[in-house]
Order: sequence, then C-alpha cells, then structure tokens
Amino acid sequence: MKAVKVSANKTSNIDLGTKKIYKYPLPTRVFDIGKMVVDGRHPEDPKKVILERDCSFVMYVTKGKGKYIVSGDEIKVEAGDVVYVPTGNTFACEGKFEYVTVDIPAYYPEQSEEVKEK
Repeated sequence: MKAVKVSANKTSNIDLGTKKIYKYPLPTRVFDIGKMVVDGRHPEDPKKVILERDCSFVMYVTKGKGKYIVSGDEIKVEAGDVVYVPTGNTFACEGKFEYVTVDIPAYYPEQSEEVKEK
C-alpha cells in the first residue's frame, strides 16, 4: 500500500451538538483517527454513557480542559494528556476541550451505543 495524505477538508463532519467529530478517511479498517471538539457533555443526558463494544481507543488532548468518565471513573484532563480506553468500557466526556482519537480497529457506528450509566 502506498502512503496517503488526508487533508482536513476531506474529513466527514458529524455534529452531535455538544461534540463535533472530524473523521479522516483512511484506506484501512485496522485503525482510524479523528479530531473531537467538546463543548459541554457528551452524551448530553447525564444518566447516559457510550458503550464501546468492539474498539479500544486512545485520546490525546490538544486544547482546553475537561474530564472523561470511563466505566464510572472520572479522569480530569488538560492539553498534553493521553487516556487509553480498552474495548468493553463505557465512556462520556465533559468540558471545553479538543482531542485526537485513534480507534483500533477502525470505529463504525454499529459497535457503539448509548446506555444508562450503572
């Protein structure tokens, strides 16, 4: 396979209200990368979290401050921090910050769902 450059203007933009996702189209399903912009809580309902069934991911905070709630644990973050979330955990985020995420294997919507927090 040949090297591929993907410019920001080629991203798929997903607006979830308090979270905007900029996914970079890569020619592989082994992993993917995206930029996330958070302004508030995602998911917005404080009683819900996202269950990631099939992928692990790492998040690198590039700007701002906030927190991740991973399987009930609150992790405060600021620019320069990295958080790893293994497959099967629940996830939410809150604050005003930006991060880059790498999903392994590549994220697809059907593997993720909003569930009530336990």
